[in-house]
Amino acid sequence: MKQVIAKTYAAFFPAHEACRLAVREAGTAALGTAPWLFLEGDILRIAWEGVYFPLDEVLQALNNCLPPDAEGKLDYLDLEAWTLTRHALLQNREAGLRNRFTITTRSLNHILAYSGH
Repeated sequence: MKQVIAKTYAAFFPAHEACRLAVREAGTAALGTAPWLFLEGDILRIAWEGVYFPLDEVLQALNNCLPPDAEGKLDYLDLEAWTLTRHALLQNREAGLRNRFTITTRSLNHILAYSGH
């Protein structure tokens, strides 16, 4: 039986094949070749469950490869700490600035109240 300690789900758009490759490179050493990253049209999706997810590496790759008009979020659920940490990326319309993630953490006990944010 597979041990699941954490879950990661994400969707970002617009994205392109070069971004998928950069994110795959950032995560493959830790996650192997099992499917966890998907490019569906211009939407980059992540769906992963297991013991360890290379969060910092994947976020850095996303920050570097997504275009300035990209939007989306990555939710990291830590089942041991019973928390949801959301990394939200909003459009950056100011020229010359890099995309920046806003990070918020909530208890999974309050996930329904939090899901709209």
